[in-house]
Amino acid sequence: MSVLVAILVIVTSVGAVSGQEEPLDAEAILERVRATLGAESFHARVELEITISGTTYRYLMEVWTLGEDRALVRILEPEVDAGSGYLQVGDDLWYYSPTVGTAVALPAIGLTQALFGAGPSLGDLAPGTLFRDFDAHAEAILGPTDEPGGYLLTLVPRPEAPVVYGKLEVTVTADYVLSEIVYYDQRGGVVRAVTFGEPLRVGDVLFPTEVVVVDANGDRAIQRILDPEFEIGLDASFFTVERLEGGK
Repeated sequence: MSVLVAILVIVTSVGAVSGQEEPLDAEAILERVRATLGAESFHARVELEITISGTTYRYLMEVWTLGEDRALVRILEPEVDAGSGYLQVGDDLWYYSPTVGTAVALPAIGLTQALFGAGPSLGDLAPGTLFRDFDAHAEAILGPTDEPGGYLLTLVPRPEAPVVYGKLEVTVTADYVLSEIVYYDQRGGVVRAVTFGEPLRVGDVLFPTEVVVVDANGDRAIQRILDPEFEIGLDASFFTVERLEGGK
């Protein structure tokens, strides 16, 4: 989901905020969604349960993010994968495995692909990168609908963006918290759906601590965020290949 896109169609004012005189435009809604996703820096452990072709795999990871373009993911369990991980700096992506012993650069499109063959992408695990480099253009604004209200955004990637999807449909609550993201291929078929559970309030942040990813072929993943921390004082020097390789 860390991709450059333009919001071409938006259904807004679905249960508008009390006292709001005019519907928010697409850019304003997107900014409010970003604000609910957290602070400048973020840290948590993530439990991941992935079911592929009827077989279930379990992972425990540690995740750090800074702003919209830096993320480090380290796998803690299972033991066979412990120490491996991913690093994102802007559009650059690396993967490290202790077996190989050195970080390997990956193409930018890897930012939007499932890390374990199914389930979340790096952008799903790193909330600060979730809507990086999005432009918002409202081409259609419709009136309010029934409760509980919210907003529906249709996101279409720019031609030069490293994305395999034709579009994304993003459902947001009236409080600007993510509810669901549906991914479509270039022909309009559903590729996968991501559903966000009831959010936890951490300070001023409303943060969904459970995320369910279901692929079109039936594979699924349940992602649980443990002990999320915000504004933890990270800076850019934390996100290096040396740290990815050495765990320091």
